[in-house]
Amino acid sequence: MAIQYTIEGKSLLKTAQLRAVARGIEKFTTATSNGAHDGDQIVGLSFVTTKAIQKLNKHYASNDYPTDVLSFNYSDDKHNGASGDIVICEEIARSQARRHNVSLEAELTLLLLHGTLHLLGFDHQDKNQIASLDRLQSDIMEALHYKYRDFEWSH
Repeated sequence: MAIQYTIEGKSLLKTAQLRAVARGIEKFTTATSNGAHDGDQIVGLSFVTTKAIQKLNKHYASNDYPTDVLSFNYSDDKHNGASGDIVICEEIARSQARRHNVSLEAELTLLLLHGTLHLLGFDHQDKNQIASLDRLQSDIMEALHYKYRDFEWSH
């Protein structure tokens, strides 16, 4: 599996950071999934305002509030290079970074990681999924040399 991010608009993360996140995900999901996510992944990445992400959240998830990250998977077949988009709210990321005393880069990395894992089929609908995803995110963030903050789980 190989993950490639394509930036739509301005990027708050450098290309080298995007590559590092992709490599970390590839390493840990290959090790834990036994090939369940084979195939290349092409992921669009956008950074948007609070107003824009609230509009997307309302339209696509029927949630009328802003959120930090949304993932849109465009393929039902996770084994054949599912492509999708990740949208991250810059203002919420900045606020969460301050609240959790982490760098903006670390917070954006975590949100990108979380969104990408959703595209690969990982979810957090029950306690077992939350624990599994939390461990995976923590392992990848540690491998990328970032402090892992407690994730604010929502369904």
